[in-house]
Amino acid sequence: MADDGSDRAILEGAGAYFLSVIEASQDCIRVISADGHVEYMNAQGQSLFEIDDFDGRNRHRYWPDLWPEDSRATVEQALHAAMAGQAVAFRASCPTAKGDPRWWETTVSPILEDGRVIRVLATSRDVTGERLAESHRQLLINELNHRVKNTLATVQSITKQSLRNADVDSAVRDALEGRLMAIAATHNVLTDQNWSAASLRQIVDGSVTPYRSDPAQLSISGADLKVSPKTAVVMALAFHELAINALKYGALSAPAGHVDIRWSIAADNQLHIEWRERGGPAVRPPERRGFGTRIVETALPSELGGTVSVDYQAEGLCCSIRSPLAALNRVDAFMPLG
Repeated sequence: MADDGSDRAILEGAGAYFLSVIEASQDCIRVISADGHVEYMNAQGQSLFEIDDFDGRNRHRYWPDLWPEDSRATVEQALHAAMAGQAVAFRASCPTAKGDPRWWETTVSPILEDGRVIRVLATSRDVTGERLAESHRQLLINELNHRVKNTLATVQSITKQSLRNADVDSAVRDALEGRLMAIAATHNVLTDQNWSAASLRQIVDGSVTPYRSDPAQLSISGADLKVSPKTAVVMALAFHELAINALKYGALSAPAGHVDIRWSIAADNQLHIEWRERGGPAVRPPERRGFGTRIVETALPSELGGTVSVDYQAEGLCCSIRSPLAALNRVDAFMPLG
């Protein structure tokens, strides 16, 4: 068939699949020559881009040149990938011919003949509404994060002043303030991830590191994992309580003491976390169960759907946590609106 440059010749050259798609598509569909110039745009595409004169304004133009400068490199990269035989997708902004701002999700695919790329097919979908909704959602999340952070700071301040004025024992005051700090630190980690998940390594590091006097006192090892928000807060509190206990009675109370925290995943998708102390004073089981003990031995296994074993060995406390790996990622209600 002779390629006379007409729409009919271009459509037929692009193949039967294109002909069936072009009839039903509500997206903008372009056919681009092997050297990157626009040969065809369907009627719906011309309408979406508000183009009144396709032949005069678009046909035979180099496709990346039809995009604004801040999107051009992305478009050209996708075009070159398609010319090399790869199908790629990207999101970028491009105003209509009348200047209305738009965001487009575009898929660029090679059209092959006898194993070589003879043209490129570019399909663009208007995602401006989705983009605006996402921007609005992010704005609300940022505002919520800001308000929660301010609320936590206010609670910390009120607690500190109230306990001091009430002449509460300093140990009680420090314990409560430390727990609030652990929650605040975890909140900061979750904020960085838009409350989708927190890093297990950051949870452990943020909960324990402030209580060691020397970096050599602490080692943390294990492949990083993502933890859902509610579970992250409970884990942060538990590790905070273990760290405070080590600072008061265990390995972190002695210059030569050491805490080793490590985790691994067994073949049955069970997460095993081990907290092991050495080099501190001789350890004795507590005479009573306090808040910290209940967090570690009751709240944590309940949240994880697993088990927690605390062994008060003479050479140092050992805490073993086992949990289904899936428990770290469960969807819960501890998420900001948006």
